[in-house]
Amino acid sequence: MSHQITSQPVTEPITLAEARSQLRAESETFDDTFITELIKEARSICEGYCNRVFITQTWRQNESRFGAYIDLAVSPVISVTSVKYVDTAEVQQTLPTANYQVDLLSDTGSIFEGVSAGFPSISSLTINPIEIIYVCGYGAASAVPVQIKRAIKLMVTHLYENRDSINIGAGFIQPIPMPKNVRDILADFRVKHFG
Repeated sequence: MSHQITSQPVTEPITLAEARSQLRAESETFDDTFITELIKEARSICEGYCNRVFITQTWRQNESRFGAYIDLAVSPVISVTSVKYVDTAEVQQTLPTANYQVDLLSDTGSIFEGVSAGFPSISSLTINPIEIIYVCGYGAASAVPVQIKRAIKLMVTHLYENRDSINIGAGFIQPIPMPKNVRDILADFRVKHFG
C-alpha cells in the first residue's frame, strides 16, 4: 500500500489575523511570512498527532489486492472519487460504484464489496494494481472544530516562541516537542489508524 496527496489544501484552518491575535501582534506585519509558515507547520504537526487531515485535500492510494475490505489511509474521508484497477489483461479499468460500498461514518474510511456485485479479478503482474482517489478533511476552515483551531493557535505560539530545534549533542537535532496542553486539546480527535 502507498498513498500520496494529489491536491493540497487551498487554505489553512486559521488565518494570519487569528495567528497574529494569538501572538498579540495584531499591528505588526514584519513577521507575516514567518507566521504564515508557522501556521502550515502547526497544522501539519497537529494533523500528524491526530492522524487525520483538517482541510479538504485529495489523496491517491494504491493497493496490491482486494480483500474483504480496504482501509483508506487518510481520515476523515469525505468521498471516494474513483476506484480503478488493472485487470487480468493488463488494462486499467474503473470499478463501477455498484461493485463497492464506502463506509464514511467510521473514524477510518473503508471500501467494501458491493451488495449486488463484488470486486473483480486483478492483474498478478502489475505492482499495486488498485488505485483509489478520495477526498478527505473536514471541508473548509469554517468546518474545522474549534478545539482543533485552538490547538493550532497554541502550536503556532509555541513554535514562534521556540524558533530553534533542540541540539541533543553529537550532531543530532530534536524537533521542538508538542506542548502537553496542545496534546490534551487534540486527544479526543486522534484516530488509531493513519497511513
